[in-house]
Amino acid sequence: MRPRYIIGALVGLLIAKFYWSWFMFDVPLGYDPGIYRYLFLRYADALSTFSLPSLPLWAGEHPPGLFVFGALLMKMGLSVDALIGWVWNIVPVFLACVLAWGTAKRKGSAIGIIVLGCALISQAYFDGFFAMYWKVYASLIFVCLTFYFAEKFSPWFLLTALITVTIHHQTGLIMAMSLGTWWLLQFRAQWKNPLYRVYTIGICVIAILGFLIYLPHFERMFWSPLKSIFLLRGDNAPSGAFPDLKFYLTTMFIVFSFGIIGFARSFRKERGTLWQLAVISCAIFIIFKLVFYKRFFLHLDFFLMPFAAEAVYWTWNKYAQNLQRVLIVTIIGVQVIVSVQTMLIREPRITADQFTFISTLDSVIPQGSTVLTMDNVTAPWLLGWMPLHHIGAPGLFDYPEKTYEQWEKFIYGSANDRTDFLSSIDEDIYLYTSPIFFTHYGDQAKIIIADPCLEQLGRYPIFHFTCTP
Repeated sequence: MRPRYIIGALVGLLIAKFYWSWFMFDVPLGYDPGIYRYLFLRYADALSTFSLPSLPLWAGEHPPGLFVFGALLMKMGLSVDALIGWVWNIVPVFLACVLAWGTAKRKGSAIGIIVLGCALISQAYFDGFFAMYWKVYASLIFVCLTFYFAEKFSPWFLLTALITVTIHHQTGLIMAMSLGTWWLLQFRAQWKNPLYRVYTIGICVIAILGFLIYLPHFERMFWSPLKSIFLLRGDNAPSGAFPDLKFYLTTMFIVFSFGIIGFARSFRKERGTLWQLAVISCAIFIIFKLVFYKRFFLHLDFFLMPFAAEAVYWTWNKYAQNLQRVLIVTIIGVQVIVSVQTMLIREPRITADQFTFISTLDSVIPQGSTVLTMDNVTAPWLLGWMPLHHIGAPGLFDYPEKTYEQWEKFIYGSANDRTDFLSSIDEDIYLYTSPIFFTHYGDQAKIIIADPCLEQLGRYPIFHFTCTP
């Protein structure tokens, strides 16, 4: 079979896999589609005045790169819902193609084609899509380009590295660790090369620009995470919302095995490559359980894919007998079955009815009002589809400025406690009671909505605060 037919088939299967949810569900996937929608809208509004938006602290922590690009697309006529819909669905397919292209340039077309197969059956790669890690996938595109251009000593790597930093700070950190280490390893051989000196200055400039981009949020973006790396490790470190290593060792044992074999074998021919260093950088966060270490499973899986493809290619050629190859195909077939089964159990975090209702609330509740909810699953959806309102929930969006203890008193305290809590907020206040709220709080939820100061808005699960201090 000709290579282009194999490529076409694999790309077609990738499209089918990542558009499966688009056809199956009427709800965007992920933890944060509402947060992405909110930020895309805010940046698009600001772009009308050729400025950056004025954002709350939590929103300002998100690097601007992706949202500026999204705002430009929106000004060209693309809707915000397309950005978190069909556009998002194609991004993992495009990233897999970029990775396969870069691998083919380094290792040959056969191994590049196998990379497409690895992306197709990788569970971590699908889970990152399922969680809507928009910034991660977008930044990884530019990491691939940065590594490709850097290895060729092309000046374009300076631009793609800068773009990576402006899109996602964690991916930018992995790139910086890998590129910085690789650059230092080139010192002895390349210092007399005038391009090396110029590019070294360029890398320093990128580092300074990246620092300036995040400077307005220095405490939360630099100092707190830096302290956390040293002070919060192991079980004390926040792990991040992503399945644990045991899950991936169970569902991706075959892919990971090929990746580790390929990674180990790569040291026979080369040492200190950008791709080897990227794997090591990700492994450091996972092995030592540094801050948000679970999120780096996606990066580790991604950077191992070329090595896994190389191992598959080596195994196929080494064991050329028919029975041996049947065994190889069977092993990979088992991985395919496990990947499909795991994919099919992934569902949106809210139902289509809840999503439809939330998407209409913007016209029901007066703009500028405060809308509170007691669960952190629903809150991001309210934020995304009610961008002109003030959305609050325990521990989210820095609004209202209440501690967990104050929220607990509001939920479990007396009617007077709730009145004091709500009276301290200046805006008109509405309480959204989601199904998750009733499931989680049980009888206490019924006590809260029976509060005489809360008046139900028609038949909606929304309660208006009507009392005065």
